[in-house]
Amino acid sequence: MVNTGTLLVRSPTNLQTFREYGQRFTIEENFLDDKSSGFNLEDSKLRSAPALSRLCLVLAMTTLFLTAQGVEVVILGQRRCVDPHWYRGASYLKIGWSWVKQALNKGWNLISVISFSTNIDPEPVKASRLQHQQRTYRIEFQATTVVWAN
Repeated sequence: MVNTGTLLVRSPTNLQTFREYGQRFTIEENFLDDKSSGFNLEDSKLRSAPALSRLCLVLAMTTLFLTAQGVEVVILGQRRCVDPHWYRGASYLKIGWSWVKQALNKGWNLISVISFSTNIDPEPVKASRLQHQQRTYRIEFQATTVVWAN
């Protein structure tokens, strides 16, 4: 929607709209990790913008490390040590976080270098084995533009 003064103009839905919503859902997952599901950012009670900015930097670096650790665990085939699901159900950040906690208790190795060798997901998330087996279709979208002659 575009606001042009007092007139609101609705943009047509197209493939770009779906790409933007996909990016938004990725951002929402990040907010969930920063807030209630992970770092509990709001519990910091910080009100100073510089202090909050520094905390966000630390959380971003921690997210990078934990995500890289989680990816490495999956690539090495050790995910089931920290994620008992048949298929991967946890985010790479959560897998990395679980691995780090276990590593501190059991002496497991942690990564010493952060690297992402590809942008291809080594083990995509699946809600459950049953749901994965039942899904025999693929959802696709097609954009069609119709121009009416006057």
